[in-house]
Amino acid sequence: MTHRSGLMTPPPRSERGLIVEAVGLSRVYDMGSHTVEALTDVDLGVRSGTMVAVRGRSGSGKTTLLNLLGGLDRPTSGRVLVDSEDLTTMDDEQLVEVRRVKVGFIFQAFGLIPILTARENVQVPLRLTHTDVAERETRSRALLELVGLGDRGDHRPHELSGGEQQRVAIARALANTPRVILADEPTGQLDTRTGQTIVELIRTLIRSEHVAVVIATHDPAPLAIADSVVELRDGRIVSRG
Repeated sequence: MTHRSGLMTPPPRSERGLIVEAVGLSRVYDMGSHTVEALTDVDLGVRSGTMVAVRGRSGSGKTTLLNLLGGLDRPTSGRVLVDSEDLTTMDDEQLVEVRRVKVGFIFQAFGLIPILTARENVQVPLRLTHTDVAERETRSRALLELVGLGDRGDHRPHELSGGEQQRVAIARALANTPRVILADEPTGQLDTRTGQTIVELIRTLIRSEHVAVVIATHDPAPLAIADSVVELRDGRIVSRG
């Protein structure tokens, strides 16, 4: 991507039409005296402009799956492709670049830097890709407008409500025009009404920004509006809908 200012037109889809794809994905952790099979033979594909919700009890493998899809962890076997690039063949430096440019993350705890303003928090990913100062300013202002916080850019996290902080986190996740956003319980710390608003915002942004979204959640709100829902149990997919 050669230009990041303003709100962007997405690059073309891959030949398969899948922005993120897991093929035969397994992850086994060695715990010393025993092993834990966190994921077993998981297949998953997500297209641009769609949302897949992953549900399951705690320990079912949801976060492990997101970590593998985002290149934060490596599978024991299987493959992960993001925008047709195989993450499992990449070294650590290449994975860092993929996370900076092609993957956006949204966390339950927001993950904002307390001493930075909302606008500066949104600009963090742009700084990491050495985006021009003027472009950073333009892009961060545009994204805060997009999430309904155009007048809150100079506020620090402690001056914002939980819902507003999550909106800033969403804007930050979109900063480098990623191909996929991975959201781990994004409404987990929000009340029901605010959580519903955040889910509706994510749904709107999926279409306007043409991203693929994988959301791990217990919340019925994203489950109700997802394009498909995958249920994990003991690291295996037990249903799709």
